[in-house]
Amino acid sequence: MRVLIDGKPVEALTAKQEQALRLSRTEAVVQGSVLAATGATDAYIGQTKRLFVILGSIAIVLILGISLAGAISDPIDGWLTVPAGIVVAGALALFLNLLLRHRIRAWNRALGHHGEGMEPAGTEVGVDAEGLSLAGKVFAWPSLAIDQVEMTSYRAGTDTPETFHVIDRLSLAAATRVIVLDKAMMQNGPLLVDNAWRLMRAPS
Repeated sequence: MRVLIDGKPVEALTAKQEQALRLSRTEAVVQGSVLAATGATDAYIGQTKRLFVILGSIAIVLILGISLAGAISDPIDGWLTVPAGIVVAGALALFLNLLLRHRIRAWNRALGHHGEGMEPAGTEVGVDAEGLSLAGKVFAWPSLAIDQVEMTSYRAGTDTPETFHVIDRLSLAAATRVIVLDKAMMQNGPLLVDNAWRLMRAPS
């Protein structure tokens, strides 16, 4: 099994790294389909925009709330915090907009790799206890082997930041071919990839 973390090959996946994987919820049966490049791009942009809107809205409400609270607590000089809060909120909105554009440009650069080796758009994909199904053909888990797994690492925490990993792409070797499962290129991609990983790594 080849392992790539942040695009760089590593000798092997350590037990600590595998324990630090952040996987989607366990599902007995997962169904999805392969997305066209335009569909995958629309889904990525939509999800990213929603995330930024939620985070940005929360932050802006907090900033303006703190500014207003300062104005109320100090009626004489406190109102100076209101325009300052508006300026900070506007700067944050501009920063998030620029960050969104950067994310979209990065996605467009990586789109070619995401689509490499994938089944044609519209192909139905399923994962259950019996095996992996592609367009109705079932590949039993014992007949498959993990050829390559690609992950992204993240750090979270303040005092003692911890590194965790997310699986982006899984390549499974069958008897005569390699089946590629890329989260970003499938409907229900995270559930399909993560549950396939669980079933492939489960003790036999």
